[in-house]
Amino acid sequence: MRAARSLEQGAALLSTILVLVIIMVVTATVMIVVRSDLAAGIRQQQAVQVFNVAEAGLHYGIARMQALGSAAAAYAGESTAVPISTDGTSGGAVGYADIAVRCLDTTIPTLTGCSGPSAAYRRIRSEGRLIVPGPTRVVTAIVEGTTSSTSNYAVCAYDGVNLDQGVRIYGDVGSNGNITLARGGTPTRVCDSNAWGACPAPVPAPAQGYSGSVTAAGTITCGGGACTSAQIEGTIAPNQPAGSVCPVVTLTPPSSAGASPLTVAAGTTVPLDPAVNYGDVTLASSGTNVCPADVAQRATLIINSGADPNATITVRMRRLWVGKCARLVITGSGRVVLWLLEPESNPASAARQALKAEQLSVFGSTTTGATPSAITGDRFTINVLSNKPNGDAGDCLDGGPTCGAVHFNQSGLISGTFIVPGGGFEMDQAQITNGAILSKQMQFDRNTTFYWDPTSRIGGGGLANFDRLKAWKDQ
Repeated sequence: MRAARSLEQGAALLSTILVLVIIMVVTATVMIVVRSDLAAGIRQQQAVQVFNVAEAGLHYGIARMQALGSAAAAYAGESTAVPISTDGTSGGAVGYADIAVRCLDTTIPTLTGCSGPSAAYRRIRSEGRLIVPGPTRVVTAIVEGTTSSTSNYAVCAYDGVNLDQGVRIYGDVGSNGNITLARGGTPTRVCDSNAWGACPAPVPAPAQGYSGSVTAAGTITCGGGACTSAQIEGTIAPNQPAGSVCPVVTLTPPSSAGASPLTVAAGTTVPLDPAVNYGDVTLASSGTNVCPADVAQRATLIINSGADPNATITVRMRRLWVGKCARLVITGSGRVVLWLLEPESNPASAARQALKAEQLSVFGSTTTGATPSAITGDRFTINVLSNKPNGDAGDCLDGGPTCGAVHFNQSGLISGTFIVPGGGFEMDQAQITNGAILSKQMQFDRNTTFYWDPTSRIGGGGLANFDRLKAWKDQ
């Protein structure tokens, strides 16, 4: 009996232990499952949160570029972690985003933005992370900038713009002073790229994107009276706030003017040496009523911009005279900045003229052949220090009383971005012109046609409004 009872008690104990083991195993399994589900839920929540943080960082970067205006071209992102949002209860940050803005070639934007054919694009990378240990998330986007409102003029002048009969401008015109358009038999016209009503179709057709608007801090008159859409196809906006129209540009020269003269004789081709700081540079005239059919008989000055499209060649000289039929040619794939360092030794008086181009000359071609091809405005910038005004009877190279700091006389081709903040700019019956011009005074004489080049920038970094989304990627 006792042995049987002992066996029964032992079996019951074993059964109890077995049940307890089973309960413990089941409990542990349930806890593991619950713990795994909880961990998965936390990871899922963190993944959503960190994605939201990274995406918010992307929007923050775009918003910063919007707020910076023209300075957005040089924005490279935030160097420190940026708090993006709060959790709504404690007020602490949910996470942070590290924002990096780069050019498409991965370089960091400089003060002048990016360069090359993709200069208007930026790759924005936002890496989100939480305030607690957890996952990170990277979101990238490619956005495109557009021309800022202060730099999309074809021509803009601080003191005033005067346009004679037969002038055609395919672009927008601005002035911090007055703007005068001629009426008469062949009235001046400012043309809209989307509706060439009274304007003849341009040849070559310029890029789209301008309205043919005229804006001035002073008055806008046509033949002494009111202007209409027959002459100005875009908006007519006089009496704007003082100094609000043309961008303020201050030139800081790389050096003082040199003393080494250079003369390019007719029938010769001379490569310019960027290492030399030149004095007066003269390209001799050739031909009589027409240019020599053989381009080898003309004077040609070549500036080689190199093979790197992102490189910039700086060229320095005191003054430049391009004679009749002579040619200034830009070869290579890079950019050229030409400095005309002609300030007067006595700052109280007007400087001498810095740039003169005679009949049928070529200024800014990309080819040495018989048919010139205009360089784009982003690849050729001409900075002029001379403060010689239009209408001054001083020592203009051709002796004329109307020659300002820059004077083109019946030239065959003109292309580039001209920055002449202290002096006058005059064109007389120029045949093919494109780019953009900023000067103190502006004078276009009879039958001059000017095409705006949207790659030309006459103020600040030029690009702003980086709000055109081109690509988006969740990494």
